[in-house]
Amino acid sequence: MKHQSTLVMFSLMFTLMLTSSNSFADKPLLKTSYYSQNVAPQLFYDDMGRPTSGILFDITHAIAKQLDMELEMLPIPRKRIEMSLETNLVDMNCVANPKWYKSMYIKWSDDLYSNPDILINREGIKTLDALSDYKNLRIGTTLGYIYPEIVGYIKDKNILPVISTTPSESYEKYRKNKVSGFVSASIEASYFYKKTEDEVIHMNDNKIHCALSPSLSNSTINNINNAIHKLKDSGEIEKILERYKKVPGSNFQTVQAYSD
Repeated sequence: MKHQSTLVMFSLMFTLMLTSSNSFADKPLLKTSYYSQNVAPQLFYDDMGRPTSGILFDITHAIAKQLDMELEMLPIPRKRIEMSLETNLVDMNCVANPKWYKSMYIKWSDDLYSNPDILINREGIKTLDALSDYKNLRIGTTLGYIYPEIVGYIKDKNILPVISTTPSESYEKYRKNKVSGFVSASIEASYFYKKTEDEVIHMNDNKIHCALSPSLSNSTINNINNAIHKLKDSGEIEKILERYKKVPGSNFQTVQAYSD
């Protein structure tokens, strides 16, 4: 009798495990990407280099929850984002702007939030137009990013771009006087300490979107946009942005944000 009871118990456990497994497998998968340039507060990583929190992490998980889908975050190099979207390796990348990509096939979500680029410098330069007065001014830029507002100054050799892997590396070079200034998105720059000598030039009014795979159906894109609208209307995206304005124990002081 005891043996029979044990068999019944194991049978029930197996049935529950199978049901749970099938339920998880039946849940659609939403594949999104991130890359090494996604520094704080976009992403924070564990000791293994896996994202654990941050603006990008929270927003993409919130979108997946609205869609009742399982989210998978894949590490894709910045220069391969277009290809990964076009080949359906990933469904979306949600820290993107149409001006940054050349592909005619990528589709776009409605905007999520604003994150203007700014140019921080110690030369007292207050406008982009003033860059024309300089020759070979060393300005830190981030690998894989395009800055349409300063392309002309680079072409005319007013600016000599000094490329770093992340905005954090550009900031370090700036503080070590290896460059006269650097470009960063304002949200990321808010994690850097601002000194009184630093001049800040507002470069654009960039809106952040999700870049979407061309293989996604119109109905799926509509669902993603509906999810974004719900998150914005409910104030959830604003709460996420507010959550990461200052992080206790951050490596960078946030006494005064560059974006202020």
